[in-house]
Amino acid sequence: MQKEEAKPAPPPPPPKAAPAPPPTKEKIVLRGVNFDFDKATIRPDAKVILDEAAAILKRNADVKVNVDGYTDSIGTKEYNQKLSERRAAAVADYLGQQGVNRSNLVPRGFGESNPVDSNKTKEGRAKNRRVELIVLGQ
Repeated sequence: MQKEEAKPAPPPPPPKAAPAPPPTKEKIVLRGVNFDFDKATIRPDAKVILDEAAAILKRNADVKVNVDGYTDSIGTKEYNQKLSERRAAAVADYLGQQGVNRSNLVPRGFGESNPVDSNKTKEGRAKNRRVELIVLGQ
């Protein structure tokens, strides 16, 4: 009977690459993208800011962005929810018209939630009638 020589062990498989980190969320608050009371029309002063945002988003075409609309607290919660959705859609549509990939923009309405200022003053309510962009990554 003949003895077989021991074969060397096969090399270990290469280590697996670490999973990619989850996309980071960077909140971009668009200062000046506010709305008149009970309106979802983009004001001329906001178009300058949105044009700058569009230029940045076009250079980063693979980035997904939530377009979040808000209202002040005047009116019913149901009405404000719909108004915030119309504001978010108006901004997403405007950015799309400026050449941003519309499929990367997700308009969402949050009604009167998450105020940035008091709803007890005229100035505070004006600040709360806004849209914010949330960058989700690629």
